Amino acid sequence: MNKTEQQIVKPIEHKQTDTDFANAEQAMPKPLVIAGTSDGLLFIDSKQYVELEGYSITALALSQDGLWAIADRNSIWHRDPKGKWHQVAAINDLRLNCILPIEDAVLVGTSQAHLLRITNDGSTNRINCFEAAEGRSQWYTPWGGPPDVRSMAVGQSGELYVNVHVGGILRSDDQGQSWQPTIDFHADVHEVRTIPARRDLVLAATAEGLAISQDRGNSWSFDRTNLHANYSRAVAVCGETILMTVSMGPSGNKAAIYRRLLDEPGTFEKCEPGLPEWLKDNINTGTLATFRNIAAFGTCDGQIFLSNDAGLTWKQIAASLPEILCLNLM
Repeated sequence: MNKTEQQIVKPIEHKQTDTDFANAEQAMPKPLVIAGTSDGLLFIDSKQYVELEGYSITALALSQDGLWAIADRNSIWHRDPKGKWHQVAAINDLRLNCILPIEDAVLVGTSQAHLLRITNDGSTNRINCFEAAEGRSQWYTPWGGPPDVRSMAVGQSGELYVNVHVGGILRSDDQGQSWQPTIDFHADVHEVRTIPARRDLVLAATAEGLAISQDRGNSWSFDRTNLHANYSRAVAVCGETILMTVSMGPSGNKAAIYRRLLDEPGTFEKCEPGLPEWLKDNINTGTLATFRNIAAFGTCDGQIFLSNDAGLTWKQIAASLPEILCLNLM
């Protein structure tokens, strides 16, 4: 079996929390936690094991036909429903940042703000019309380098949202044939989210707080009420609750997670029970995930926290892991 088609499974050992893992499982039933780390893909349910050991897993996405992952920022992998991994494509001239399953393919966002469409057989095509999007010449990064595609989402009607850092959020209503800017790109968007049950609602974690659109990105408002700082890297919706990560800025000082009801602006409250007063660094884009009323996030220092009640209370379920680079629930 060669390296591009394999199932790599290895038990992992790490320091347990103060409560035995089996007891925690009984007290806190949860879906499968999947964490991409700097050394493989960690699965946590009634046991813990690692797949794709030796690879840095930087992005994850679920689809009806399995699990997709970006490894070492240069290759796309697919795990079929039987648990078998297959390397679909490798890209050498761009850094791969995020992945979104679409019909018969995946959309991949890259460095230098490009979009690739990669089919299951590995055929790779650049979406050329994205190169001509309005406002592209103004995209930038705070440190002076070229902008990146940072996150993506798909709406209930099939519209695509692509977050460029720093370039705002672009929307396509025609399967990527044309793109329109939506939000002021100076808001410095770090993650865009759509909500399956809310056709027109779009959320974004930005350097200016939570950005909210009720009309598919045509107009936006911001909610910063009760936050100790505005800088946000990740946002997700857990049932009827918005969860958002906040810190003092790119350095991650005084990082925390907040919650507010979906339809009640101005009600942010800091999540505290079961969490440290402050986390050491930003809870990054792609490391906060939800499933029904359950939420989980991973940290750069190798901790994973889980909540069964939409962020009201939390419990550490893993520690002393490699750096958590992405996380999902299934």
